[in-house]
Amino acid sequence: MSETLHHAPGEHAPVQERKAALAALFDRSAPTYERVGVSHFAPMGRDLVEHAGIRAGERVLDVGCGTGSVLLAAARAAGPRGAVTGVDLSAGMVRRARAAIAEEGLTNARALVADAELTNLSLEPAGAAGATGAAGTTGATGATGATGAGMYADTAEAFGSDCGYWGPWPPESGSLDAVLAGISMFFFPDPKAAAARYRQLLGAEGRLALSWWGRQDERWNPVFAASAPFGGVSSHRLPEDSPFVSTDALHAALTEVGFAVVDTVEADCVTRFRGPHQWWEWVWSTAGRQFWESVHEEDMAAATAAVNAELARLQAPDGSLTSTNKVRYTVARVTR
Repeated sequence: MSETLHHAPGEHAPVQERKAALAALFDRSAPTYERVGVSHFAPMGRDLVEHAGIRAGERVLDVGCGTGSVLLAAARAAGPRGAVTGVDLSAGMVRRARAAIAEEGLTNARALVADAELTNLSLEPAGAAGATGAAGTTGATGATGATGAGMYADTAEAFGSDCGYWGPWPPESGSLDAVLAGISMFFFPDPKAAAARYRQLLGAEGRLALSWWGRQDERWNPVFAASAPFGGVSSHRLPEDSPFVSTDALHAALTEVGFAVVDTVEADCVTRFRGPHQWWEWVWSTAGRQFWESVHEEDMAAATAAVNAELARLQAPDGSLTSTNKVRYTVARVTR
């Protein structure tokens, strides 16, 4: 059930090529992401903000903001005198986040197309700058479209003088109170280096708070085993050197880059589906589609049938499906 892209498109390709492929993957997911009637990422976003202890007036960076599950919750917690910036490689996801910000009328939040892993948080990641979609055009200098021309230009002036302190872009060392990463950092080619950068951006009482997947629901193992022979890309294995292979490994990595205190708590992430049809809709609305896009057309019918047979074994008497996975919330603090 995890979204994790442990083997991204072109795993051994140059880093920027991999990032461009990742951005394109989420661009394809963006139109239906969190729109198929399944409550999944929004509750985890709210929980991450709570664990991070976002307070009124704080300056926050949300990396891998997606459609805004963490961004919106952080903006509510930071209040009108706070400032929350979300960044994502995918222009399609950023358009969705901007639309959500506008719908809620939040004046203290913005979403930018940017590479959160780069030292300078570039606004022109490979394949993202200037991307065009139904809602308008997004690029290094802003966005136009259904959410309002110029409203989300990537400058503090575009947000008016009453929306908190945005500060310079990219953020200066020590200028942030919190960096948040909701189900995102394990996508990064070098998450440890990114964490080191975030440590530099945080002030004396700053914290890095991230959510990531723990143990998966073992009842679903046969579903993934049934599909495995048909696809060329796995979304359920981490590289051996990933800091996300265990809590100890992540704590060690964050300590090594300068965080003084690191704590992790674990909770259940319960996801419910009306039945197999909605589960399929959900998979295709997430990064999980990556696996199914790799299945050859002539194998798709057999792969689908194999998975449906296992889904049938998981169905409750009313036909529904439930998955209970562990999600981990890690908070790393600059000072003790």
